[in-house]
Amino acid sequence: MEETNGLFTSKKVFSKFGLVYTVSYWGLAIALTICALVAGAINGEDMSAQWTIGLEIVFRFAIMYPIMLLLVKKEPTFEIEKKRLGVGKFIACIFITFAVMYLSTIVGMILNNILGKITGQGAINQFANVVSNMPTVIRIIAVPILAPVFEELLFRKFLIDRVVGYGEVLAMLISGFMFGLYHANFLQFFYATFLGMFFAFIYIRTGKIGYTIALHLIVNGLSTCIGVLMADGIDMVEVNSYLNSGDMEGYANYVNEHASALAGMTLVGMFVIVATIVGAILMLVMRKKFVFEHRDGEIEKGKRFQTAICNPGMLLYVIFFAVEIILALYSTTIIDSVMNLF
Repeated sequence: MEETNGLFTSKKVFSKFGLVYTVSYWGLAIALTICALVAGAINGEDMSAQWTIGLEIVFRFAIMYPIMLLLVKKEPTFEIEKKRLGVGKFIACIFITFAVMYLSTIVGMILNNILGKITGQGAINQFANVVSNMPTVIRIIAVPILAPVFEELLFRKFLIDRVVGYGEVLAMLISGFMFGLYHANFLQFFYATFLGMFFAFIYIRTGKIGYTIALHLIVNGLSTCIGVLMADGIDMVEVNSYLNSGDMEGYANYVNEHASALAGMTLVGMFVIVATIVGAILMLVMRKKFVFEHRDGEIEKGKRFQTAICNPGMLLYVIFFAVEIILALYSTTIIDSVMNLF
């Protein structure tokens, strides 16, 4: 009877997270749709991409994310022992973060290309399209600062604090899986899932969200740096056309005109390659440190999936974001689909 009550309670917790995170996302979609309709009625035309992005950032970070945190905050928490990571281990985690991210990104890119051929849409990178339309200042504030802080609170601290008692492995898996789905596109799903699991492991072992926020800041900061360099006028299509056609004079002129941006991209690219290799080696060397502790009352193996996923809220979450990922393969989203109905 006690075990049955425990499973019922844990199902309710997982269901609440799935429901809150899904409905909040719907709220964002509805708010943006209403703003677009009002703008269309007033101006007789759709909102510009920059206005849409600006409103989404305001709604997401100033309204939606804080509401999500408040709605799940009341759930009881489990204690996680606080431990220091140390400078050496934190640096090792930085390298491992790059390895996890870029190795899983390669897998995602390959599968995204394959699916692009099947759908006839080509390889879709919905995230890159959105970020490229952001003004530089907004991109620097939103991507490497606001997003890491709120996402680590939502998918690591607030989530794991309330489910880790049902099993550390389960908490890590559900944290990564929900984080991956929440990105709502196929290309990001893979690296976000595995990166989310790694960050979840770090938080479970240290109990300090500052570590994962810092790692998340570094990753997003680097991607923002690459994006800003690309925004400086580097056209890789033009560069490849010079190389493919053998026009070395045109290529040399282009390089001279964009020397600083190209040099910056080269340095960043070399760092990423070296960091990924070092991180992969560290993962192999430190593999025995990736251990989990048993907790009293944790859910036994055969009932974990049924408890964490087979509940109303989480099923809604999985189905909804799976549909979003499928739509992203056709260069659209739920928001776009809803707006097209009006």
